Amino acid sequence: MKIVVNDHSGHAFTLQLSKQFVQSGHEVLHAYSVSFQSPKGNFEDLPAAGSGLTVLPITIKGEFEKYSLLKRRKQEIEYAQQLITQLDAFQPNVVVSSTTPLFVQERLQKYCVSKGIKFVYWCQDIYAIAIRQIARKKLGFMGFPLWYYFKQLEAGLLRKSSHVISITPGFNDLFQKWKIRPQQVTCIPNWAPLQEITPESKENEWAKRHRVADKTCIVYSGTLGLKHNPSILSAAAKHFSKHKEVVFIVISEGLGATFLQKEKEKQQLDNLLLLPFQHFRDMSQVLGTADILLAILESDAGAYSVPSKVLAYLCAEKPIVLSMPTDNLSASIVQDNNAGYCIAPDNLEGFFAQIEKLVTDPVLRREMGRNGRAYAEKNFDTAYIESQFMEVFNTILNNNEAVSVHNPI
Repeated sequence: MKIVVNDHSGHAFTLQLSKQFVQSGHEVLHAYSVSFQSPKGNFEDLPAAGSGLTVLPITIKGEFEKYSLLKRRKQEIEYAQQLITQLDAFQPNVVVSSTTPLFVQERLQKYCVSKGIKFVYWCQDIYAIAIRQIARKKLGFMGFPLWYYFKQLEAGLLRKSSHVISITPGFNDLFQKWKIRPQQVTCIPNWAPLQEITPESKENEWAKRHRVADKTCIVYSGTLGLKHNPSILSAAAKHFSKHKEVVFIVISEGLGATFLQKEKEKQQLDNLLLLPFQHFRDMSQVLGTADILLAILESDAGAYSVPSKVLAYLCAEKPIVLSMPTDNLSASIVQDNNAGYCIAPDNLEGFFAQIEKLVTDPVLRREMGRNGRAYAEKNFDTAYIESQFMEVFNTILNNNEAVSVHNPI
């Protein structure tokens, strides 16, 4: 089978899936955006040419304008055109597209329908939720038509797909409202590359290079976008500023990182170390440096986002403290497996208290870390995950019913 995996963000776990497809004898084109600010998988350590895996790094003109609607629309169209050109040459049977902006999805889906290629929408987030937040903040009531347009676009793209792969049952209620047929949806939870993120000692080269090997390190690694409130992290650093042995390490880029840099200077947070995204080959050492790992998510994003960073954290065998809605899938995994704590986003004092409990109890940290790694070892079996994807692909390839891209939304 010829498969295209398009992951605009360039995650490590999607690249791992592509490698697994190739290992099973399929031919894969794996596309991602070089220009989009996000933690990337290891695109340097790849199988030799001729292995069946072709990686397509797509670069657009200028830095990706994430928060400018008109500029990013133009860039998304540019990305889609580059990808479609490669699809013409590759001629896939199936395209599965993940973490991909809606204008890219729209053009990609139309192309697939026109060529008789099965298009699988791998739904990682609900974009309409984030767009509603932006529209409210910037335009107030006048932002409603903008949000409504994107909601209709997103719902239509999901309905018109050959199949939808959803990462959480938390999307189901919204899918029902948007009239997406249940038989059109398969839930396959996300995972992290277990063999590539391994438990590491704090006494590692990365920790020594950044002079934190002798500190109690509290680490946040990942994006800080509109779904996150970075002030939680600066407030935590301020709260622990009298603990001279404690350092907060935030590895991110973009608006959230810029906000934290300003807060660091304004509040003189000497215990806050800010770093850009690190190369994936260093990820085990980065997470190994941590004594405690953090993730945050705003209340209104809780049902429609599952932070993939939490799944990577589980592999690292370190305890996790979350500031997010407790009914989020990631929160449920952490709490149900006693791998850490989850506190509601509006409870800062509770967030600080759980961090402090772990700072003062190394035995508890080790226990929770082992629990998280045990969950990952049990659930992050890439061969089994691949079999779930292949079941979807084989089903839609053997089903001659085409979904018209011109169906009314």
